[in-house]
Amino acid sequence: MATTLITVIPIFVFSSQIEGIELQTDQDKIVIVVEDGTTEIFTTSLYAFDGKVEIVNIGEVLENYMIANGKVFTAFTVYYNTADGTNLGSFNLNTLFCSLRLDIEAGVFASYNFLTTLTAKRVPPHSIETISILHGQETGPLKFHCVYETEEGEIGNKTITMRTITTDDIGVSSIQVSYDTIYLRLRLQGAKPSKLLSYTVEYNNRSFTYYATENTPEVSFTFRNCFNVDETAYFNAITTTKTKVNRTMAVSQGRHLFYDQTVDKTCEVQTASLTAEEAYWVEQLLMSHTVRLGTSTDVETLPEVIISDSDCEIADNDEELNKVKFTWQFAKTAPHLQKSFRSDANGVFTEPYNQVFD
Repeated sequence: MATTLITVIPIFVFSSQIEGIELQTDQDKIVIVVEDGTTEIFTTSLYAFDGKVEIVNIGEVLENYMIANGKVFTAFTVYYNTADGTNLGSFNLNTLFCSLRLDIEAGVFASYNFLTTLTAKRVPPHSIETISILHGQETGPLKFHCVYETEEGEIGNKTITMRTITTDDIGVSSIQVSYDTIYLRLRLQGAKPSKLLSYTVEYNNRSFTYYATENTPEVSFTFRNCFNVDETAYFNAITTTKTKVNRTMAVSQGRHLFYDQTVDKTCEVQTASLTAEEAYWVEQLLMSHTVRLGTSTDVETLPEVIISDSDCEIADNDEELNKVKFTWQFAKTAPHLQKSFRSDANGVFTEPYNQVFD
């Protein structure tokens, strides 16, 4: 009896769906080796019981490796060898990172969805968003279905094609969605928008809608979502900053001195009302392994923060407002000065000050 794989593994699989993998074998002991290309990331020895061996908790190992290396999709190869190193066979784990349990095959999900659990999102004026896809060997036009307010105050709509995307292999690609770029393309194609109201990005079977608001958010975060890709969260919220200074006082040469001083600065955020879909999505921010303050096209320049405490209550009735409350602080212990510095020479007032009351 040869060593064979018992567990049925789909072509694509979420990391959260990889649990026990069974093999049937006539060996007393087999050695399991997991590789990413030529890089060995895991090895273990398993002893057979009743002609079977089982690989357990392998999903956690793969997730930790993907987090450490910033990977969203990895084609792992699992080899099973004899104790002396003779190869008995192998199988593939085409793994899409997902920290949540989704009751759908990874390949089916990726064929019809971008790598987000949202179907639509509210974004502030002139936003630049990035949305990611897991693609195979496919070609298709990148389209935007736009709804806008015209210069005459009417509602117009138009579909524009940005470009054709061609991919030759399985992998992950990111698409930049810029309000200003879409607005300019509409003008170049003869439309006369005064502002965009919404725009839906479409690539093959995938679609996602952005609703442009006129509100500038009080606070925003860029975080790794459940698929290990960056997403941005914008909040209209009230933030309360708390600074606690801990230090020890001593007397030396007739003077009081402080030593062992530490500063603990936290920011407590109370969001405005959210839809149920937004509230469930915000849970990913609260559980994310990487969170940064603000938004930028170069995410690595943003300061990293940690969310130390959170309270997310989601109601399924129409009478309750979904709100999220959480506390965050900078990952680095040095206190940050949260202030926007002016780069111009002018002061606050651009007009002469007039005293209102005599």
